[in-house]
Amino acid sequence: MEPGRLLALLWRRATRLGLRHEEAQGKGSHLKLRRGAGATVIPMHRGDMPSGTYRAILRQPGLTEADLED
Repeated sequence: MEPGRLLALLWRRATRLGLRHEEAQGKGSHLKLRRGAGATVIPMHRGDMPSGTYRAILRQPGLTEADLED
């Protein structure tokens, strides 16, 4: 999945999922998602991200692919 598409899905459901975002500290194009006390970094590179990275981004804040569906 492309990072921009993942973020669009997350932002549309941010309130329901309890997410907020902030600019990541440091170099590069990364965003940091926060849910409660935990944080997940999303690499904002061109093209599709590897499927393992996508699954890890969802797993870290305790989300599933079903959470992103309408």
